Amino acid sequence: MALNTEHKFTLTESQSSIILYILEDYMTRGNTSNDPDLPKEIDAIFEELETVVEDYYIKIAKAKSKQPTPDW
Repeated sequence: MALNTEHKFTLTESQSSIILYILEDYMTRGNTSNDPDLPKEIDAIFEELETVVEDYYIKIAKAKSKQPTPDW
């Protein structure tokens, strides 16, 4: 199996926040394991996780905006 094979995961927002927090802490400590590609890979993980959460809230906001306003 190739390392770039995509997989789908179901995570809670809390779980994705923990992953992002740990990755950010790892990078601020300068622990790149001498891998020049690691910062780009971590940036891609951030992008993916943050986009999923943002898209969810956009979807919820759109759904709420379509709700009728009660007249009472």
